[in-house]
Amino acid sequence: MKSRQGGFTLIELLSGILISGILLAALYYVFTSQQVVFSAQEQVAEITQSTRAALDLMTREIRLAGYKNSISTLNGIQIATSSTIRVLADLDQNGDTLGANEDITYSYNPGTFQICRNGVNLPIADNISALSFAYTLADGSVTTNPGNPANIRKVTITITARTPYPDHAGLYRTITLTTDVTPRNLAS
Repeated sequence: MKSRQGGFTLIELLSGILISGILLAALYYVFTSQQVVFSAQEQVAEITQSTRAALDLMTREIRLAGYKNSISTLNGIQIATSSTIRVLADLDQNGDTLGANEDITYSYNPGTFQICRNGVNLPIADNISALSFAYTLADGSVTTNPGNPANIRKVTITITARTPYPDHAGLYRTITLTTDVTPRNLAS
């Protein structure tokens, strides 16, 4: 009597390899898709965090515009354009604004995609595609270029940031953050 040995035929073996290959390809596709999504979301989270930090710093320092002691006289906002603002505050109460953090200018450098504080050597945010300032004046009107900075009562800051790298379609993901700042020490 001949014993029959169990095993796989060539067709069964090839079918198993084909099914395994299809499953591995599907798993690889899911993994790479998730990796792309994770990378994109990580970039968005990073630019959101850095943009919020820059916006918070700008808000705090613009809110102090015009701070002075009782004998000082100064206009808290010196320059006000759609992309630049210069604020003064006598933080050390010595009657002038010559201290390190008492004369602050924020501007946008489109060549480097940066918001700069006191010149191009001090960027506070990277990957910025737009920075704009709008000013609410004492009469309630809103403008981006006030004729007289002494009439400013509120500053609206809008920052648009983009991811450092494009996605698989070649597009940059963007976020836009806006806030209103009412300097506490300006003339009423």
